[in-house]
Amino acid sequence: MFHCKLQVLIISSSSAWERAMSLALPPQRFEIEIKTCPELADRPLAKIDMLILDEPNQEDLPELRERCGSQTLLIVCTEASAQAPIWTTLCPLCDDIWRKPMPQPLITQAFQRWLDALKTKKELWLTNNYLESTINSIPDLVWFKDIRGVHVNVNDAFCHAVGKTKADVIGRGHYYIWDLKQEEYEKGEYVCLETEEMVLKARKTCLFDEKVKSKHGLRQFKTYKTPILDENGEPMGTVGIAHDVTDLENMGTEMAILLRSMPFSILVVNSDNVIINVNERFEDYFSVQAEEILGQNYSQWQAQVLPHLHGAEASEFREATIQDEKGERLLEIRKEPIYDIFMNLAGQLYIFRDITTQRQMEQQILFNSNTDFLTGLFNRRHFYEILAKERGDQRVSLIYVDLDYFKLLNDTQGHQAGDEALILTSDLLKQCFPDAVLTRLGGDEFLILYLGDWELNDLKQRSEIFLREMSEQFRSHSELPHLTASIGIAQTDDPQLSVDQLMQRSDQALYQAKQRGRDQICIYGAENGQPF
Repeated sequence: MFHCKLQVLIISSSSAWERAMSLALPPQRFEIEIKTCPELADRPLAKIDMLILDEPNQEDLPELRERCGSQTLLIVCTEASAQAPIWTTLCPLCDDIWRKPMPQPLITQAFQRWLDALKTKKELWLTNNYLESTINSIPDLVWFKDIRGVHVNVNDAFCHAVGKTKADVIGRGHYYIWDLKQEEYEKGEYVCLETEEMVLKARKTCLFDEKVKSKHGLRQFKTYKTPILDENGEPMGTVGIAHDVTDLENMGTEMAILLRSMPFSILVVNSDNVIINVNERFEDYFSVQAEEILGQNYSQWQAQVLPHLHGAEASEFREATIQDEKGERLLEIRKEPIYDIFMNLAGQLYIFRDITTQRQMEQQILFNSNTDFLTGLFNRRHFYEILAKERGDQRVSLIYVDLDYFKLLNDTQGHQAGDEALILTSDLLKQCFPDAVLTRLGGDEFLILYLGDWELNDLKQRSEIFLREMSEQFRSHSELPHLTASIGIAQTDDPQLSVDQLMQRSDQALYQAKQRGRDQICIYGAENGQPF
């Protein structure tokens, strides 16, 4: 939904900073513009997102900090020792300090961390914006409380009901907000004092009928309260949604309004399993008019319309796949019992929710977390997960691939050509090693994993085919005619040998291939029991 263009200004006589930072991967929906200038002069800084100063004048820092925008990140690069007095000035004025000399990988990594932090900050702002827009569009009262019962957020409808501004509500307790005396609140005459504790104890959404004395008189609410749990599963507060039912004439009217206001498709059956009500969203979901379905037996309707159900019939949640003019959709079906005033089962309420997009997003998030964005190959983290899960006592074979003179290609042809080379390489790996686990370790390094009884000669032959295919493919690209690769192969039958040790062996074989002139393959332990 958002797109950010970050402007990075480097004040340095060296271009090494810009080259190293250009290797960082821009976060999704981010565009980065990096410029290097030897001097700052009177250049405007208000719109600069990140200002990097290489050995700045200590006395100029306070003025520079004032010239920067409120959101500008200020990073100072210095060779000063930890005992130098300059740190007293640097620390309060800048957001980060990079100690020189700083190798290129550390510069890239540090810059990447800041990019990821900026992305997280942007997504946090966006999520908060989503929350505020959502709750303020709900006509019902919405509030969030911490574990002490203090309001931490409310919507506009809540402020209207209590006759106070949001600033006056946040940080306050119930009795102040609803203008109740402490004694009235503790007696629980106008609100059930125990409901918050009941919800926290039940650890699930609960529905209550509550009376509240508001600015508009005594009101009756149908209140949904849900516990909010922290990352350890412990309660940290509650969220409540209160629907004012004071003016509803009867339960039938109340049911109709609730059904219409629900954002989900809803169907209601009576104790005889006969369909007695549906809402408008249900009609849209299933392209049916209410009069066409009311009076039907629910089980018969379900067998006809939802033949592919997943999950036990007695379970609270089930899923169904349906096919219509909109394509294939996945529905979540939640069943809730309806009780009468004497707590006898009066029927069932079915909530149908289209979770197609949600499930696709979940799968996409899982895919993104396991794969490299540029090539689509597995990333290093997922490589370790696969090996830990599937290795067992099997033979492990690693083929380490590193492009030759890739940095020269980036420097002479640009990063776009470098990205194209990485994509072509990954496509060839998929073609030549279709039955292997393919991983991009980072940069121009790739790792091919085989588990099971694979012979070294077979792996070597496949690697040779890959090098030949690579030579032919790259020769047809004017920008990549001479790009080759070096390969190191290592194998073990010892389940006690760690994957890192085996990777070191394949890396040693790869280094030997580089030493022998590149564009070739070396096998660890292939000569006289030595590493090569």
